Amino acid sequence: MAITYKPQGLSVLILDSIPTLFLHPKTREITTPALIGRKFMCKFPSGQLYFESKLDLDTDGSAYISQDPSGQASTSAKDAGGKSLDADLINYFVLPGGFYPQHGIQLGDIGVVIYGIRMAYACFGDVGPSNKLGEGSIALHRDLGHEVIVGRHTASGGRLINAGISSGVITIVFPGSGNGHGVRNQESAAIGERLFQKLLKEAESIGDFPLPGVRNIG
Repeated sequence: MAITYKPQGLSVLILDSIPTLFLHPKTREITTPALIGRKFMCKFPSGQLYFESKLDLDTDGSAYISQDPSGQASTSAKDAGGKSLDADLINYFVLPGGFYPQHGIQLGDIGVVIYGIRMAYACFGDVGPSNKLGEGSIALHRDLGHEVIVGRHTASGGRLINAGISSGVITIVFPGSGNGHGVRNQESAAIGERLFQKLLKEAESIGDFPLPGVRNIG
């Protein structure tokens, strides 16, 4: 069955030529397992994982876990020194437990996250519930224009607004792009920008490919 999904809104300006890959005969739509928060998911011919979902808030590793009933002091990925990632400082995204290894993804791999006309590079920093898709750190929300800390620079440290982005967030993960641990935002950006530009060139160069129906991964 051919893929009928089309990204909506201003995100298409950033995606540029990438949507042409939805028509590529080697692109595979992923429909299982059922994941809360997912609108669409596929794997591109070169192995990149693309999905559109909501983006819930992950406060793990930050000073704001006391304001989050589900907040935890540690993150699944650690930095090079063995410390958990600080959600208030590090752009990281979350993937479902048991899902990501099937697609060649490991902790620390890099992704690009797009919301409207904003984009941010992030690392795979935490593992979430096996039935849920779409979650990211405080810092990632901030870079996407969705600040969740009121009065962050005041003496009190600020108040958490525990509300993420309800829909329309696009994430592209580059399997094998990390080194097994979380990284600073500058490193995510350096690696991610190179891989994103490479994906854009791949989408631009597909040219005259046949367009048979695209089967699902069931």
